[in-house]
Amino acid sequence: MNTPVSKLAIRSIEAIPVVVPLLHAIKWARGEIKDIDNVIVIVTLSDGTQGIADAPPRPTIYGETQRSITTIIRNHLAPKLKDVDAFDLTAVWSVFDGIAGNPAAKSAIDMAIFDAQAKHLAIPCAHLLGGTVKALPVNRRLMLGSNKEMLAEAEQMIKRYGFKAWKVKCGIDKKRDIALLRALRKLVGDDHEITIDCNQGYSSQDLLETVPYFEEVNVALIEEPIPARDGVGKRFCAERTRIPISGDDSCMTADDVLHELQLGAVRSVVIKCARTGYTRSQQILALARSFYTPAHNGTQADMQIGCVAAAHFACSYVTPHAHEFSSFIDAKDHVLEQEPVIRNGCLQLPPGPGIGLTLDPRKLKKYRQDA
Repeated sequence: MNTPVSKLAIRSIEAIPVVVPLLHAIKWARGEIKDIDNVIVIVTLSDGTQGIADAPPRPTIYGETQRSITTIIRNHLAPKLKDVDAFDLTAVWSVFDGIAGNPAAKSAIDMAIFDAQAKHLAIPCAHLLGGTVKALPVNRRLMLGSNKEMLAEAEQMIKRYGFKAWKVKCGIDKKRDIALLRALRKLVGDDHEITIDCNQGYSSQDLLETVPYFEEVNVALIEEPIPARDGVGKRFCAERTRIPISGDDSCMTADDVLHELQLGAVRSVVIKCARTGYTRSQQILALARSFYTPAHNGTQADMQIGCVAAAHFACSYVTPHAHEFSSFIDAKDHVLEQEPVIRNGCLQLPPGPGIGLTLDPRKLKKYRQDA
C-alpha cells in the first residue's frame, strides 16, 4: 500500500519594495536606472521553508514599475496561490496565465518557489534544474561613456576581477562604436570574447554598413541590433554576416523564440530568468536546442539575488558564451547576508541549499520602502 504524501503548500507570498543605491547610473540606448528599485519576493511554505527572489521593474521594456509589481503580487497573485501545492507548477502557472503581462512579478514568484523547493529538499537549485553547481564565466558590460573611459574601465575590471569577456553597448553612433571595438580588441587581445548589444538602435542599413568592421574585430554576437519586430530585416542582415544575431527583446517569450528561430532571424538566444522564471526559461532552452542554436543567460541589470538565481539556471546547460552575471558589482550595497564573488572572470556560486542566499533582516529594514 502506498503511503499518502502530505502536500507542501504555499502559505504566503510577500512583495517588499526596496531602493538600494548604485555606484553609478546604468545606461543603455533606450534608458537608464539610477537606483535599484526592485521588489524582493519571499515565498513561505507550510513547513516554514522560505524561498527568495528579486523582481526588477523595467517600465521601458515590460511596462512594470515597483508599485505595479508590488500591487499585482499582494492583491492578485498571492491570494490566488495561497494553499497551492508548492510542487504543482502547472497550477501555479495556470494562475499566472489568468492575468495578463507582469512578467517580472510572475518570474520572481516562480524562482522563489524553486528556491523554497530546493531548500526543503536540502539541495541547490542547480540540482533541481538538472545541473550541478559550478563556477561560470561571466562578461562585464562596459558602462556607456567616452571611449577613453570605457577602455579604462576594462583595464580596471581585468585587474580586479579577471574578466575575459565583454559586452559593449552600441547602437547610438556607428563611427564611435567601430573605434571603440577596435581599441578594446587591441587592449584585451584575441582570446577575450566581445559581444555587442545595440538595444535596437541601428536600422538594417546601419547594421549592414557596420558588420564588416564587427567581423574585423571578431565580435562573437550581435544582440538585438535593429527594431525587435523587424524580423525580415534581421533575417536579411543575418544572411549577410558570419556573426550570429542574438535575440533578446524579440525573444521575451517561448512563442517569440519559436517565431524568430523559424524565421531564421536569430542564431543565438538570450534567456533572462527575470522575465521568464525557471519554468518558462526551460521551455525557451528546449526550443533553442531543437533548432541547434546556442543560448546564454542575460540579466535585466539584476543585482545579487537575480544574478545568483539566474546562474543556478545557467548551470543546467552548456554554452560557448559567457553569461551576464556581473551587474551586481555596480551596487553600493545589498540586502543579503552573503556577497557573491567574481574571481578569474567567473562567478563563484555561494554554497548551501536553494540559491545559497539568505536575506539580512537589518539591511532589508534599512532599504525597504513600505515600512
